[in-house]
Amino acid sequence: MSPLLRLSRGAKSTLPRLQTPISLPTTSTSISTSKRFITVRPSSTRLYGPQSVQVRSVSFYNSLNNQSKSIDQNFLGSAGPRKYTLGNRRNYATVASVDPHTNLPSSPIMSSPYTPCPPIPKADGPVNLILPPTEDRPHKYFTLDNGLEVIVVSDDKADKAAASMDVGVGHLSDPDDLPGCAHFCEHLLFMGTKSFPSENAYQQYLTAHNGHSNAWTAMTSTNYFFDVAPDALEGALDMFSGFFIEPLFNEDCTEREIKAVDSEHKKNLQNDIWRFFQLEKSLSKTGHPYGKFGTGNYASLWSKPKDAGRDPRRQLIEWWEKEYCARRMKLAVVGKEPVETLEKWVKDRFEKVPIRTEGKPPTGSQGVRLTFEDSPYGEEQLAEFTFAKPVRDMRGLEITFPFPDLDHLYKSRPSHFLAHFLGHEGRGSILSYLKKQGWVNSLRAGNHHDAAGFSLFKITVDLTPEGLAHHKDVALTIYKYITLLRSKPPSEEAFNEIKAIADISFNFAERGRTSSYCASLSGFMQSPVPREKVISSKWLVEEYRPDELEAALQLLDPRRSTIGITCKEIPEDVVAKHGDFDRKEAIYGTEYKRVEFDQEFLREAMSGQVLGDLHLPGPNLFIPEKLDVEKFDVTEPAKRPVLLKDTPGSRLWYKRDDRFWQPRANLDILLHSPILQTTPRNAVLSRLFCDLFTDSITEDVYDADLAELSFSLWNEHSWIGVSAGGFSDKLAVLTETMLKKFKEFKVDEGRFKEIVEATRLEWKNFALADPYGIALFWDAYVSRETAWTQAERLQELEFVTSADVEAFGREVLSRLFIETLVHGNTSPEGAKEIQEMVERVLQPRPLSTSEIKAPRSLIPPPSSEHIWSLDVPNKAEVNGAVVYHLHVGDPTDVKLRNTLSLFSQISSEPAFDILRTKLQLGYIVFSHASSSAGSMGYSIIVQSEKSTTHVESKIEQFLTGLKETIDEMKEDEFEKHKQSLIAKKSEKPKNLSEESKRFWGRVKDRYYEFNKRENDIEALKTITKSDIIELYNQYITPSSDGRSKLSIHLKSQYEGIKFDPTSLTPIITEFVKNGITVDQSIVAELLAKNPTLDQVKQFAVSAIDTSSSSDEQKAELKSLVNNLQGKADDEPSGVEVVEGQEDKLRSSNVFIKDINEFKASLVPSKAAVPVEPIHVNAAKL
Repeated sequence: MSPLLRLSRGAKSTLPRLQTPISLPTTSTSISTSKRFITVRPSSTRLYGPQSVQVRSVSFYNSLNNQSKSIDQNFLGSAGPRKYTLGNRRNYATVASVDPHTNLPSSPIMSSPYTPCPPIPKADGPVNLILPPTEDRPHKYFTLDNGLEVIVVSDDKADKAAASMDVGVGHLSDPDDLPGCAHFCEHLLFMGTKSFPSENAYQQYLTAHNGHSNAWTAMTSTNYFFDVAPDALEGALDMFSGFFIEPLFNEDCTEREIKAVDSEHKKNLQNDIWRFFQLEKSLSKTGHPYGKFGTGNYASLWSKPKDAGRDPRRQLIEWWEKEYCARRMKLAVVGKEPVETLEKWVKDRFEKVPIRTEGKPPTGSQGVRLTFEDSPYGEEQLAEFTFAKPVRDMRGLEITFPFPDLDHLYKSRPSHFLAHFLGHEGRGSILSYLKKQGWVNSLRAGNHHDAAGFSLFKITVDLTPEGLAHHKDVALTIYKYITLLRSKPPSEEAFNEIKAIADISFNFAERGRTSSYCASLSGFMQSPVPREKVISSKWLVEEYRPDELEAALQLLDPRRSTIGITCKEIPEDVVAKHGDFDRKEAIYGTEYKRVEFDQEFLREAMSGQVLGDLHLPGPNLFIPEKLDVEKFDVTEPAKRPVLLKDTPGSRLWYKRDDRFWQPRANLDILLHSPILQTTPRNAVLSRLFCDLFTDSITEDVYDADLAELSFSLWNEHSWIGVSAGGFSDKLAVLTETMLKKFKEFKVDEGRFKEIVEATRLEWKNFALADPYGIALFWDAYVSRETAWTQAERLQELEFVTSADVEAFGREVLSRLFIETLVHGNTSPEGAKEIQEMVERVLQPRPLSTSEIKAPRSLIPPPSSEHIWSLDVPNKAEVNGAVVYHLHVGDPTDVKLRNTLSLFSQISSEPAFDILRTKLQLGYIVFSHASSSAGSMGYSIIVQSEKSTTHVESKIEQFLTGLKETIDEMKEDEFEKHKQSLIAKKSEKPKNLSEESKRFWGRVKDRYYEFNKRENDIEALKTITKSDIIELYNQYITPSSDGRSKLSIHLKSQYEGIKFDPTSLTPIITEFVKNGITVDQSIVAELLAKNPTLDQVKQFAVSAIDTSSSSDEQKAELKSLVNNLQGKADDEPSGVEVVEGQEDKLRSSNVFIKDINEFKASLVPSKAAVPVEPIHVNAAKL
């Protein structure tokens, strides 16, 4: 079951553009760790490039036209019986004989109708990669003598080099007695090699050269990647290659990194994403690798192996030596050097990676290519409802169909074809019908959890309270749409439309971040496709193959599906017949209930009766036709937009694309209004007004979105934001149509009730968010002049009506200041026409100058130290958090802001190394320089099981120790940091959207400093080490008399002493000596639930009491149990406690008792004002 708190909109049929944004994780969650960054990734999501199914942002509720639309016969396909000939031309799919009433076989297909996923093909001679026409960087594919496949890319204009290694082994290959092994390997691999033994040498090198690294562990792959300044690539490859040839797996770091894994696991204990993922895994076939616990924790990786007499480090090394081999590895490298040089660098370093797969079969669980063709679900696991109880208050339903791995069917892409229809949001779609009934608000569909060998096709919806009561009807609607889809041959016209959009996307692909591109390239090479199509196969849809599409449709059989339902309370009728939650998942403790499909439900699901309001989508009228770009001579791309119009009512910024030459444009609009956030009530009305309108246009914009043309609208601070972008051909038409609807918008009463309920759940669930996220909210709350809490907004939500929202919307739109940026493939005249259209459609009266207010921040007084202490609302959450913030000054002070940025750069790696790696405060640790309107500062954020007092004391010890680090820094090392930051600020935008965001950011912050990067670079060149020391002494060090510090302490309310697993080892030893046997799986299950000390003691005493030991032995053992320890908030072993630095807060700290009184005492900063005069310019382009 997917975590339905953050459902995404329906699946697109298009193959998304090259720089795909990172999706929120679905339950196909991969485990991602980093020495610096915290990322949770779905196994199917790619950082760069296309993915088989793209999901969209949250779909907010739409009212429907009651009239059913006629079915377009061209898209449905011609009538008549289906006859497919499966001759020797290809034998990819077999279509079973079907029942004419259901178009399904008489019994469900439990084996794959396709040939198994083949081995990765070997290239016959040189490979000419098929690349997008917009890709002008030379690429070269080659294979090393050891079988390691490589793509190198030469980019002589690169401001970042990068590399990624994708290893074709993941947590499905974990040893049965060492859960989390692959994830643990990913952690420990970073901690030094024989050539570079220092545990943080790699991170230090990257940090000093404008670089970063990350990694993630998925089910059948593990990906490691980094980026770095171009001149430092060769040195980074020296270090990177050692991970795969000579890692130390340093013994001194082993237990410490296992504790880091354990901390990562514990941060997920209250996270429904992870809870439902593991529940779904646990309900698979007994013994199937999918059921493994991939994250691992202290019990699975340390205490249990130790108790069994095994050395986890030795076991890890043996696993690495068996599984990490050249023929499972795929490497991508991008650098400024010619491909020949890059090829030589790779050969010199990576040909030493050993071959360990000699004699192994080509595929299989022990093959050269690791595949798991056996489905995780058999007949015993299917045809059941699973009701699962979430931590957050949410409701949802998910239908899962086990699918084979279809990666090799790249020409027709069957699952992509299905997702186009099932995830559609237009009129006649599943979503349209279910929203009309008031049962759901959002939907997504597509492949998830795809691993080499199998995948799961899912259709997921959230549920309203009424939808939960009608959960069977919701499921039946989805099944009946599938029946409709099966009622005709797969539409060739629809397929060709999908193909056309994919062709356009490929032909006009945009670049993304270099590291993201590398990570995608290395992952692409794991697909069993012809090597020249490693890249193109991820986007293009080549050939209509009805037999392959039909076979996929037969897999969408209700009898071979399972339904997960997320709900705090099981519906009353189900409880009355089957009972309440009665089981718990072993690792996370998720409560659930399983109920078999009843025969009446299955009969209805299988029947050929189709709901009249459901129909398949018609032609997409938003597919672009004009894709011309007028190129002109450019000496150097313009660094800023020009101002074409500036009146009391509006302002227009414009820049023609002179860098990327794409047929795309971006339109950003701010509708300034002084009344949007003045009270909690107005804040609620603003949110509902925008969300209700967004919901109302779902069906209107979906086809446009499929054709890479987007429109969105939202409320933020004192403005309503409007954004439209994509291929420029039909951008203005879409924008005008949507703005007319916005101006004339009428609230639908039924949709109003549903959106209010969804908003209520979102604000209620804030209390169950990660502690560090809650702490960051309160940190921002303190500094904002106008800010409303979730509680304040929830209170007002109860007194808002649909009429109130409609009246408020009219009032907002009656008086506005409109500020616009038009950027891309359009002329100055075209930009002016767009602005005139916006003003003509909305027709607002202008605001007075004094009403167009720029935001300001509340500034804590100098020479002050404050702590605001709050409880973590979720009493089951073991972690607390600290946000430690130091105010530094005004961001318009160019030298000061760059001195602060350079200090943040210098302190970043030591902060992570000391606070996370050495002191083991927690998995989430990061520091950064921050900036807001009129204020900037330096923050350290830590989420930890340890007390907030302990965390703050360690933060201050770290800050005190930074003096020595800075004082002893050599001039050449200081210069490297400075050049690294200069290189970062010199990076060019990678695509049109990235450049638009840079310009728009300067408009939104109200400073209009379009040359900010250039100003920063010039300032950085002048900064000396003395400037850093001066900033440190004045603003940072705890010994400063003048610094201004505010920390947010979010304290865990977890009751009971947290048990320290390390103290269990001697107890187990004594149990063995006295002949007391305890099932190790039961011990592991107990420890996985993060038990309190009392719970562990009760467990141990129970084992003693039921043993046959003598009374004397029992008394002695119980004495040992009583001495079991809880986790103290002290240093981890091996870290010396310095006298005088014990846990305590500085006496100068003042605790905030009344936050409103405290905020009232603060002085507002200067409001943001333009840093240079604003003048209207004639556009030169």
